[in-house]
Amino acid sequence: MARGGLLSWVVSLGATVASTYALDAFAAAVGTAAVTSGLLTPIGTPGLPALLLLSYAAWGWGLHANLRANWALLTTTGTSTNILSKVAYEVARRRRAGVRAHRVAAAAGYVGTELAKEVPYYLGAFGAAALTDSITSGQALVFLIGANLGAALYEYLLARATGAFIRRRRPAGPPARRPVAAESGHRDG
Repeated sequence: MARGGLLSWVVSLGATVASTYALDAFAAAVGTAAVTSGLLTPIGTPGLPALLLLSYAAWGWGLHANLRANWALLTTTGTSTNILSKVAYEVARRRRAGVRAHRVAAAAGYVGTELAKEVPYYLGAFGAAALTDSITSGQALVFLIGANLGAALYEYLLARATGAFIRRRRPAGPPARRPVAAESGHRDG
C-alpha cells in the first residue's frame, strides 16, 4: 500500500473515528464508575487535584505507548489511528524533512488531537457542577481522574493491539534450514 494512497487515508479516517468513539465511551464510563463507586470520596477536595495530576501521568504513559505504536503503524503501512497524525506525517514527508521531523510531526498531530479532546470533558464535568446542585466540583474531579485512567488503559491496549497487527503483517523471513543429520552408518534401536 502506498503511504499516501487513497486507501491509507480512508483506513486512517475510519480508524480515527472508531478509536475516538471507543476511547471517549470507555473513558467516560470509567469516569462515571469512579464517581458512582464513591471510592475516591474519602480523599476529599484537597487531595483530588494531586490525584488528578497523577492520573494525567498515567494517561501520558498510555499515550506514549500509543505514540510509539502509531509511529510503527505509519512507517509500516502508511496508515494511522489518528488522521491528524497522518496529515502531519505526510506534510513532513513531502517536505523531505528527516525521519526525526516526521516522527515529531506525527506525534504533534496525535497529541494535539488528544489535548483538544480534553476540552469537552472539562466543560461537561465542571459545567454540570456549575449548573446543578446534585454534582459537586469534587465529583467533577473524580470523574476526570477516572476518565484519565480509562484513557490511559485504552491508549495502552490500543498500542498493544496495533503492535500485534503490525507483527502479523510483517512477512516471515526465509524458512529456517534444518540441519542435516550426519549419517553414522548404524541404526538406533
